[in-house]
Amino acid sequence: MIRNLTRFTFCFLSLVLMAQLLSCYQSDRQTSRNNAHTEDKALDLTYQDTLLKFLALQDFRDQSIIAKKTTEFAKDRYFNISGYNWIFLAYNYLLDDKIDSIEIALKNLDGRTMSPDLHVLKDYFKIRANFSFNDVTTIGIMEQIIDAKEYALANKSRFSFLFFNLLANANYRRADYNQALKDNESWYYYHPNRSDPHVAQAYQEIKFIQYIELHDFEKLKLTLDSCRYYANKTADSAIIMRMYNLQAQYFFSIGNSRKAVEASQKYFNYLSSSKALNAYAYANLAKNFLNNHQVDSAIYYFNAGLQFIKTHKGKQNKLFYYQNLQVAHALKGDYERAYFTLDSAYQDYKNSTKSIENDRINEINTRYETEKKDQAIQLLKTTNAFNHQIMVQQRWIFVILFALIFSIAFFIYYRNKQKLLKNINQRIVAENRQLILEQKTRQNQLNPHFIYNAIANLQGLISSEQKAKANQYLILLSRQIRDILELNREEYISLDQEIKSLKNYILLQQMRYQDVFDFEIESGNLDVDDVMIPPMLIQPFVENAIEHAFKNLNYRGQLQILFNQQADQLHIVISDNGWGMRTDKKENAHKTSLSQVITKERLELLFTDPKQKARIEIKPNYKEDKSGYRVEIYIPLVLYFN
Repeated sequence: MIRNLTRFTFCFLSLVLMAQLLSCYQSDRQTSRNNAHTEDKALDLTYQDTLLKFLALQDFRDQSIIAKKTTEFAKDRYFNISGYNWIFLAYNYLLDDKIDSIEIALKNLDGRTMSPDLHVLKDYFKIRANFSFNDVTTIGIMEQIIDAKEYALANKSRFSFLFFNLLANANYRRADYNQALKDNESWYYYHPNRSDPHVAQAYQEIKFIQYIELHDFEKLKLTLDSCRYYANKTADSAIIMRMYNLQAQYFFSIGNSRKAVEASQKYFNYLSSSKALNAYAYANLAKNFLNNHQVDSAIYYFNAGLQFIKTHKGKQNKLFYYQNLQVAHALKGDYERAYFTLDSAYQDYKNSTKSIENDRINEINTRYETEKKDQAIQLLKTTNAFNHQIMVQQRWIFVILFALIFSIAFFIYYRNKQKLLKNINQRIVAENRQLILEQKTRQNQLNPHFIYNAIANLQGLISSEQKAKANQYLILLSRQIRDILELNREEYISLDQEIKSLKNYILLQQMRYQDVFDFEIESGNLDVDDVMIPPMLIQPFVENAIEHAFKNLNYRGQLQILFNQQADQLHIVISDNGWGMRTDKKENAHKTSLSQVITKERLELLFTDPKQKARIEIKPNYKEDKSGYRVEIYIPLVLYFN
């Protein structure tokens, strides 16, 4: 009995010991599970913090760091089985512009139990895959953003600010600037790093852009000051120099084109020195030059911007450049280039449209292939293949209907645009012909005046029985009339032709006045064959000098004609040592005034560009003894090869 009791006691103690051991094992397992769960939550929090850090400051840091962090986390076993693995993968696809791959990565989260923050991040990247910061947001995407924002706010997610950023941009593109301003305020309010000067500066800069659209210039100035303050706080030279770009926009908005050009040039020079130039910098600077009526500079930078896009194979819209180039050439009076610029714009628009359509077709094909593979996988996991197929068909019907509506709208727009361009071109051609006709009319006003005087001179020689001189005078006169008829057909003639015509005319007058004066024509270092000048521009002043300056003069007259270059202008001086304004004052003044008025009108018609300045200066009695008469003409230097 004692042996049985001992045996029972031993068995009982063994059972108790085994129970204790089992209890300890289960307790250890539970503790391990709890510890593992705690560690997993800590890792999840680490992944969240990393994502929050980069999503909050993604515009201000090196985006390649997120790829390095993903590689670093991938070494952890838990990361590869956690939902954040797919979130990081989607983020990398977004940064690498692999938009189609984002949805593929996020589908791995379907059916999984997710924390609210993980759910919010999934919604965000799913929306980003279909969201464009440059195009108008569709109603469907807007509804997704609003629903995701409400879910994030309800769960007090730290990532709520991301959706306000999307809403601010979407409402801005939809021209709802007041709502965009409110969304921007909410973005800054919920932003986890709003104390960071980079975030504060970005917030002020977005407000600045919205106030431009609202035309609230008082708040625009205050916001610009805030932008500059926070830019200086960042100590980032790129952000600080970007303030010149904002200043240019501000001055443009208030109509101060000169200061807009100065600010835009400073920002452009900084980008150039830091090798960070972009197509938008060329466009902004050129547009400011155009607004400031600096047409040549505007043309230069618009062309440079187009060359930059071509060299760097950019995808920027070149239609903006061509439209403004057309305006610039038209302002300069170069209507032929304006027309060809419009033609280039049309060709580029056609090519761009075709390229966009091809890209869309390729994108649709890529999505179709991706969806077909996903459907094949989904068929193995679910019985909803038929319903899914219906959804795909409905989507295609929507795409086709949208494409049809877009094609009709584009056709109507294109047809109306072509009609408008045709009307504009016809008006420009008509105006150009009118200007040329008026110019030739003014030139013809000079010819009867000269011929009348020549005939009077010839009559004087014949009446005085000077037949030899009359014959010689008639030869010179016929040569002069031939020159007038031939040269007046041209808008410009060479300086050499003008000088020969002047010499012929002065020889005629010397014969009439029996060599009472000498003359001298100097052209300095000018290439007389290359320099161009309007015909019959100088002869009226030479005629006045001969007829009035040397009349009844008791000493030998001296007529001097000088041509020289001053900067980018041709300087012409006609001077004499005659009576000046002291004799025949009324008649002299009247004829001189008439010549001056006609010549001035010709110059105004010839040089319509404000940058091409032309003027006439009259200096009577310019010598110390109050004798002499001096006429100075300044016209833009026109060369044959230009």
